[in-house]
Amino acid sequence: MEKVKCFFNFRSPYAYLGVKKAIEENIDMEFYPLCYMPKEIVEFFVKASGNEYKRSYLYLDCDRLFKEIGIENVGDILSKEANWPKVHSAWLSAKDNGLGNDFMMEAFYQRWHQNNDLGHTEIISEICKKIGFDENIALSAMNDNDFDNRLKSYTKIMREYKVFGVPTFVYKGEIFWGQDRIYALKNKIND
Repeated sequence: MEKVKCFFNFRSPYAYLGVKKAIEENIDMEFYPLCYMPKEIVEFFVKASGNEYKRSYLYLDCDRLFKEIGIENVGDILSKEANWPKVHSAWLSAKDNGLGNDFMMEAFYQRWHQNNDLGHTEIISEICKKIGFDENIALSAMNDNDFDNRLKSYTKIMREYKVFGVPTFVYKGEIFWGQDRIYALKNKIND
């Protein structure tokens, strides 16, 4: 069976919820971290991030959705920013060593359940310890141009599938955007 392509970013609460729901539905996924945006959609994100109405809704919506799974105080972590390519480079190093899903779920857990800032190398080290991965490999990857270039290469794939946000799931060429589209994705897989 064809794997679902899943575009994600640790920055997004919706990516966490979508990935979590997809995993709970046993959807077989191939992950693509979305760190570098194609230039044609960067302006859209810059304008959207400055929209106060959208930002206030985001806090309200995330607060509701996260309370459903037992997470409080989402608003605090939304203001914390990390060097996302570095964080995703650490994830890529774990993926290369067969621990990508473990790293991903622990990183999401640290960010959203524990309210930790993934921009701190101590948190990356803690993630590695919890999943049994050599932290030196992950920390080294964070400053490795080869990993950064791999992240940049995903921009071409984003363009190919017209990915404009996370989480985006692609199955047999059909796009499903958002954490609330897992049911439609599952229906498509079962067709």
